[in-house]
Amino acid sequence: MLIITGPGRSGTSLLALFCKEMGFDPGGTWHEFVDAGLEYPPVVRINTALQKDIAETGNTNASIAEQAQAITSLDFAVVKDPRFTYHPLIIRAWASLRDDLSVLVTYRRPEHAIASRERKAKDLMRGLDKNRSGDNVRQELADTLEVLLDMQIPHRMILFPQMLDRYNEVYNAFNDLGLPFDKEHGKEVWSRIIRPDKVHFRPDEKAQQAPRLFGFLRGKK
Repeated sequence: MLIITGPGRSGTSLLALFCKEMGFDPGGTWHEFVDAGLEYPPVVRINTALQKDIAETGNTNASIAEQAQAITSLDFAVVKDPRFTYHPLIIRAWASLRDDLSVLVTYRRPEHAIASRERKAKDLMRGLDKNRSGDNVRQELADTLEVLLDMQIPHRMILFPQMLDRYNEVYNAFNDLGLPFDKEHGKEVWSRIIRPDKVHFRPDEKAQQAPRLFGFLRGKK
């Protein structure tokens, strides 16, 4: 099962919409007013329970026991939820119960992702955390990548909004992670659903996003 995840407002919903248009429905509902959605409610409930358990106990022991059947019985080719990046124990919990996971991670400059959330804050189901900083987001994603590497879970990373103009990278990522489809048909669908005019915060062309992120992965802030 392919997991699409990444910080909120970093293109996860676009990739989920693309999957749905290609015949791989991730579940959930698309919310036009925020240009996002397609989070399958049972997946959200599982990850919320795991997150709550972590906050209260520092581990997922109780929630894994409670959610084991829901996790193992989930029969989707692809699911999408940014909550997979909220704490490294969430991915670990899923991987402890399933050996068929692969993960497609999106990354956007956190300051731009936060600004996008601020712009849509009143419409988003999860309110904006006023104490949330770009470095918080970077650390969460670095922790997620560390788990993927440590547990040898197949994964790829795609940058947003750069991916809008890089269909070949999108195609290769899905193909490498076990979700193959016709390349030319996918290109037609991608061209139809992308909306560059919806992107209000873009990186400086000379900005180096990945090196700063991987600095966190190496423990260098």
